[in-house]
Amino acid sequence: MPRTVRKDPNLKPGKPLKPTNLSDRAALEWDRLTGELDSAQIEVSTAHRTLLSLAATIAADIAKAWDTVKREGEYLTSAKTGAVQAHPASKRLDALRRDYIKVLAMLGIRTAVAVPPEREGPTLEDILNG
Repeated sequence: MPRTVRKDPNLKPGKPLKPTNLSDRAALEWDRLTGELDSAQIEVSTAHRTLLSLAATIAADIAKAWDTVKREGEYLTSAKTGAVQAHPASKRLDALRRDYIKVLAMLGIRTAVAVPPEREGPTLEDILNG
């Protein structure tokens, strides 16, 4: 059973146009994200264009930072002190991921499960109520 999204009567469903100023990688992320939203039956409107653009750009930035971390490593050794420190791209990944989750939540994608898991046996409420 698909999760239903609360419908805003002021937003009419429609397909937002992909912005022409997206980077190549962000344009691919736009296509992937809009396809996944469509497959999940989450309706968007033309008013969601900015959020979709932001999500696509953040996803592209995440991919770029991840490529850097894979190539250069998660940690660097300071030339001056010899101390091991997190690579700036690793730090940026954390911030980008938090921002991405926020934007996806604004688009109607939640981290909670859509259908409650089936339970075997009594629930805690059943036990407490005797």
